[in-house]
Amino acid sequence: MSVDARPCPYCGKQFLPSPVRPGQRVCSSGSCQRRRQTDYHRRKYRSDPDYRQVCRDSDKKWRSRNPAYQSQYRDSHPDYVDSNRRAQRHRDRKRRMRDLVKNNLAIDVKASSADVWLAGPELQGLVKNNLAISEVMIFQTVAASRIQLGRSCKEHPPVPAREAKL
Repeated sequence: MSVDARPCPYCGKQFLPSPVRPGQRVCSSGSCQRRRQTDYHRRKYRSDPDYRQVCRDSDKKWRSRNPAYQSQYRDSHPDYVDSNRRAQRHRDRKRRMRDLVKNNLAIDVKASSADVWLAGPELQGLVKNNLAISEVMIFQTVAASRIQLGRSCKEHPPVPAREAKL
């Protein structure tokens, strides 16, 4: 290659800049040019409020001219709808887990689409009441004989009696 050859930041290939654009930083391939334009648009959208407003207005005009586009797209792409629903269920679960306060659990069962929470004495291996989300709900009663009063959780072992008096 010539002395003026430079690497493309997107594909890494060496290229010669155009004689009419000696400052060219990206090669002329279509995919690299699209990436350059996309990067420019993102930077400009973030930094320029006027540009951002023009883009929003343009989007709004397009949506008003094509009001049925979204429903037609969903009708013609059922796989997209299924994956979107799965992703939404995952986001909902993450939100519920984030909103839980340590060792407290309160959910509105009526509002639950089909989420399941497993609870019971057989889950002794769980520390900090971690939950494993599944698609099956199991309710189990706890017999009074199985409850060990005065015993703490694994996170906070009980204090021996002689230390407690100090």
